[in-house]
Amino acid sequence: MMRTNLSLAAALLLALLPAVARSQQSAALRFDVTNYRIEAELSPATHLLRARGDVTFVPQEPTRTVTFELNGSLKVERIELIGQQPPVAPPQPPPPSSAGRRGVRARPPATPPPAPDQALNFVQDPVGAEAIGPNVRVDLGAVFPAGQPVTLRFVWSGPLITPEGGPIPTKRLAYVGPEVSYLMYAARWFPFHDYAADRATAEITVTVPTGFEVAGSGDEPPTRQAVGGVVRYRFVHRQPALIGNIAAGPYLVRNLRYGNYELQFYVQPQNEGRIAPFAEEIGRALQFYTQQYGQPNFGGRYVVAQTDDETLEAYSGPGMLFLSSRLFDSPRQVAVERLQREVAYQWWGHTVGLKSFDDAWISQGLAEWSAFALREATLTGAALEAAQRDLLERALLFEQSASILRAPSTLDDQSAAYRSVIFYKGAMVFRMLRETLGKERFDQLLRTFLDRFRGRNASIDDFEKLTNEIAGTNMRYFFARWVESTGVPEFATDYQIIRTRTGKFRTRGTVRQNFDNLRLPVELLLRYEGGTENKTVFIEDKSDDFDFETTGQPIEVIVDPNNKILRTSEELRIAVAARRGIELYREGQYAEAQNQLEEALKLDRSNSWIYYHLGLIFLEQRNYDRAIENFRAALSGNLKPSWIEVWSRIKLGNAYDAKGDRDRAVNEYNLALKTGDNYDNAQTIARQYLATPYDPRAAQAQQGPRG
Repeated sequence: MMRTNLSLAAALLLALLPAVARSQQSAALRFDVTNYRIEAELSPATHLLRARGDVTFVPQEPTRTVTFELNGSLKVERIELIGQQPPVAPPQPPPPSSAGRRGVRARPPATPPPAPDQALNFVQDPVGAEAIGPNVRVDLGAVFPAGQPVTLRFVWSGPLITPEGGPIPTKRLAYVGPEVSYLMYAARWFPFHDYAADRATAEITVTVPTGFEVAGSGDEPPTRQAVGGVVRYRFVHRQPALIGNIAAGPYLVRNLRYGNYELQFYVQPQNEGRIAPFAEEIGRALQFYTQQYGQPNFGGRYVVAQTDDETLEAYSGPGMLFLSSRLFDSPRQVAVERLQREVAYQWWGHTVGLKSFDDAWISQGLAEWSAFALREATLTGAALEAAQRDLLERALLFEQSASILRAPSTLDDQSAAYRSVIFYKGAMVFRMLRETLGKERFDQLLRTFLDRFRGRNASIDDFEKLTNEIAGTNMRYFFARWVESTGVPEFATDYQIIRTRTGKFRTRGTVRQNFDNLRLPVELLLRYEGGTENKTVFIEDKSDDFDFETTGQPIEVIVDPNNKILRTSEELRIAVAARRGIELYREGQYAEAQNQLEEALKLDRSNSWIYYHLGLIFLEQRNYDRAIENFRAALSGNLKPSWIEVWSRIKLGNAYDAKGDRDRAVNEYNLALKTGDNYDNAQTIARQYLATPYDPRAAQAQQGPRG
């Protein structure tokens, strides 16, 4: 999901508008679109879209002017008022003349309303010198009262080739071409209003040349009709939705069944091999979320359509998922995490909508939380520990940039800072809410939220009110601290160890933190000779006391061992500095990633995790000697996390194979097998490389953990 990005010029112009003008502009936008009937023709050879659409809306107050958003690459040719006529106010009698007055100036007659099917005046701004971006302002010709449906017929066309005119300057969300075509809701390829909030019913007919398959979302299976040299596809939404998600091309189409869901894949022929593993992950996610929250609104048919690498990596419509070509080629871990989150949007964003984009946390944050909950339910051991730590570190990357509440209005929603705050901090806040309420009440909260707002739009305020209801107490303190504020606490412990008369050990002390009025459960882990013991205390302000009794000598008390709390520490500050480098590496910005990791290394020269990722960067750049140097340093460091040893051995083997030193490579793969560690399928991968040498010239993504 995304919103319109303001250009600097648009922002400056909006700032210069007088307050009255801005309030009038806002008032002109108060209407609700209820239905679309669109006929669109795609001409891939010329990259052209031609379309006609009837748009029905209901004014929320007396309205003469309405403004719709529309992609700036498209030109409106005509707008007509269809099949209705606004009521005309009865003529007002002139005021009675006063004695001694020579006469009363007559009031001019009311402007006659336009006849049905008459062309209307409009102004199109393809650049968007307003907050809403490229738009079309329509003069209805007369004032329509609140509550009376109005239908306008738009005729528009234009080439869709580049990102120009769309909401993101560097990514195209609408494209028409011979290799693939796609039209995403967020591209504003049809006249719409109130992004991510104004849902409508629709009937969309798409005409394409023979040989093209068309994928789209709808409440019922699409219909297909061949007419001459073209094919017409019809998609229907009976229930209000964020409509207008279409993909077309010379696709290979495959239908699979996973539980109660039918999965339809539209992919390029060379990617047929990824259908089965993608279907497995998507199907598992659909089943898990259904069990956890209830049925989504899209029904039982879920469509997956491949796009290209000039658009977003992934984009979700109701019952539909667009995936870029590069995601089909990405490492398994990256693809799985993205698929899990995208599927969750069917619940949080489509079944439950947003009142405004400022409420993005209850869509994007809740989708990321749902994806994490799925991983939490399926992972164990080191893999689970890595997932928990990964979420916390990503949440801390740009935590000070903005609060969850303010991020949608202050941060670019395509930026790393936005993702950190809304997705990852957002997911962590849901995790802390689960710990605060308890799992049973938290699960009840999410199921009730879905049921109560099914097919409706919700806000963060609505979610808070429901939380208060389910919790049976006022949770304002929680939302004020974690949703509306920035900053995270830092914990410390003070304790004494006492030997009892029975020979046991008592560890008694206090856990403290630096925030006022902090109220949340805090898990403590005591490590002692021979084992561990867990205890949960509840901090209601600055501190709380704890008391452990063990048979073995206590070694240390660890605060929040499973990373359930948004917090900081000296170790986390180093890890977050390194994480910034890892995120840059994932984005392919190797030079910047190297600089960031080397800065983080200055804070901790024994950090195996940092050395390992530096080694990955050099291996990717085919600087094999530097890669070997850093993987060796990782093996000589603190060996945290635990999987570092096995994967550093495998990567050392890769580097030696790339240099043609097969004997050393085989030795490293054998040492990897001797560890017995199978994190991220390490044992299978090591055996594969023993059988077949690593070849850097082969078109393959790096295997193994990257974060």
